[in-house]
Amino acid sequence: MSRPRLAATIVAAAVVLTACGGGAAAPTPDQPVTLTFWTHTHPPMVELNKKLVAEYEAAHPNVKIEYQTVPNTDFNTKMLTALSTGAGPDIINMDDGALRGDYIEKGLVAPLDAEAFGKPDVESGFVPGTLDGAEGPDGKLYGIPSEFNGTVFAINKKHFADAGLDPANPPKTWQDVLAAGKKLNAAGHKQAFNFLYLSSGWYAQWFQTLANQTGGSPLSPDGRTAKLDSPENVAALQLWVELARTSGISDPTSSSRDATSPFQDLASGVQSMAITYPWALQQIKETSPDVFAQLAVVPLPQVDAAKPPVNRIYGYFWAVNSASKQQAEAWKFIAYLSSQHERWLTDVNFVQPVAGWDTSPAARQIPAIDVIAAAYAKGRYDQVGPHWNEVQDAIHAAVDKAVFDGVPVDAALKEANAAAQRSIG
Repeated sequence: MSRPRLAATIVAAAVVLTACGGGAAAPTPDQPVTLTFWTHTHPPMVELNKKLVAEYEAAHPNVKIEYQTVPNTDFNTKMLTALSTGAGPDIINMDDGALRGDYIEKGLVAPLDAEAFGKPDVESGFVPGTLDGAEGPDGKLYGIPSEFNGTVFAINKKHFADAGLDPANPPKTWQDVLAAGKKLNAAGHKQAFNFLYLSSGWYAQWFQTLANQTGGSPLSPDGRTAKLDSPENVAALQLWVELARTSGISDPTSSSRDATSPFQDLASGVQSMAITYPWALQQIKETSPDVFAQLAVVPLPQVDAAKPPVNRIYGYFWAVNSASKQQAEAWKFIAYLSSQHERWLTDVNFVQPVAGWDTSPAARQIPAIDVIAAAYAKGRYDQVGPHWNEVQDAIHAAVDKAVFDGVPVDAALKEANAAAQRSIG
């Protein structure tokens, strides 16, 4: 797994935001401490978080942890709003794109307190490069990974057999996906492949998954100039349109919009092929074991199979609100969450990229672990830049226009590029 370092709402509407404030003296071991902790909603993750909160409170009688989940459709906007106004929780769980694109840049999260975390040399315990998703431009670390995801591809073996396709010879390129999709359609499987059309973050991740392979990037290397309308990005969105609409292998309007169970179409046996992640496979295993038994996890198809494969990785990181009064205590709790990496694997299929994770007993029990590990090894974090929330919204708008409204790809991206440039400029 060694590789070079990688280049670089708030719960419910009725909940009242309370400011964390700042500057309070650190508590003594006997003083009561209350920590607030918010995450998005992913049922297996939520269940384990509740167990870990209870265990930590039992071992630290003076600590009370108020754990709340935020609806996925509102998560990014409302969490950012909360912290931007000096409110919100002591501890957040945030994806690397938002963390680097908004939270670190705006000073909303605190640098890692290595002493409170209990490991002076934190990076030595993780696979090289995997902490880059929480590194600021100042070189400081602002989070610890709660999950680390490589991108894989899932196929329904039964559907493939119905269509006379060999599941042992899965699609290696996107053109293979299109060819298989037409055979699956002919066999009665009308949703051969589909993207998920959820929040702007989902749109941006699919876009960069394809753009990684076409050689595109949303921004200039310094992050200060929008490049959404580059020829490479036009090629990526054109491929998306072909996969989603013009080829006819699926109908984008039929895609599930359930953000809590985003891969519901794959889990229900409706969809034949999907770009997916390890955590989603665990969720399908728990909710739809019969369909899970039909799935095979294979490498992500590529634009050009003759070239070295290019993958996308992303992570979620535990981080501490810079306005928190209890920053040291928050990092101590994060240290406990992070120490349970075997349970995160067995219970949630969340990889925490500690050194040697892929050879651990828990990892070896995961189906297709070698495919998943290879996806991590060949992946890279998304490029992000200032005002990333707005840039993602611009990508979202361009994709909707091209996929659902039939606007030419180059025109849609030209308009999106102008909007993104206004934001980052």
